[in-house]
Amino acid sequence: MKKTSKRSQASSRKPSSVVRRGDAKTRVIEMVPAKLKLATILVPLDFSKESEKALRYAVTFAEQFGARLILLNVVEPLPFADLGAIPLIMESEAVLSACRTKLNSVVSRHNIPDSLIEKRLVRSGQAYREIAEAARTLKADLIIISTHGYTGFHHALLGSTAERVVRHAPCPVLVVRNHEKEFV
Repeated sequence: MKKTSKRSQASSRKPSSVVRRGDAKTRVIEMVPAKLKLATILVPLDFSKESEKALRYAVTFAEQFGARLILLNVVEPLPFADLGAIPLIMESEAVLSACRTKLNSVVSRHNIPDSLIEKRLVRSGQAYREIAEAARTLKADLIIISTHGYTGFHHALLGSTAERVVRHAPCPVLVVRNHEKEFV
């Protein structure tokens, strides 16, 4: 029986091929079946350009692994919510509704097929807690989140939602930075 080396096994794999998706050519590398199983990817969106970059990464991951996306927007309450609670509750419903509409427009603008999206959620509360809780209750396999890259005063004042999500998430977290090397 003839033994084959690892090098010859690797060279016997199928070569890469070029596939057209829309107007762009995409190189697909056919390799050994993936050992990584992703069924559900949670994507928190705050409607910034950074979070839309994370969404592009998530769509690529979902296509490659056959996963579905859960899109989540979290509306953080105002710190002085006890002042006139009834008008703020009415305004809160209007804000949540506006966020649902904006979430739908992001999906349309990026031409994301409905077959990739499992849920579109808008929640109210502290962003990092709501993201971690959504990942836990919806059994997300991965969270893909953006960071704004604040440093110094802005970081101290605003904190880092992505940093807190990494600490509290029940699953792995991919943090996408705006000004770093792209691999998608």
